[in-house]
Amino acid sequence: QMTQEQCTHRNNVQSSEKPQVYKVGIYGWRKRCLYFFVLLLMILILVNLALTIWILKVMNFTIVSPLLLLPY
Repeated sequence: QMTQEQCTHRNNVQSSEKPQVYKVGIYGWRKRCLYFFVLLLMILILVNLALTIWILKVMNFTIVSPLLLLPY
């Protein structure tokens, strides 16, 4: 049988503890992987654009006739 003092002491200890605070966001290895995938996607986009422009220049496409290959 607990006395009144023990009961109030237990309640005070429980209420004085800090409530569990959950961090909002992505931390640790998940954040690192997310940054890696974003960086990889940006590199792929830049390579894709560079190759597209290179192909357009090498194949000598013009605005007037983009599907007509000009003979050398």
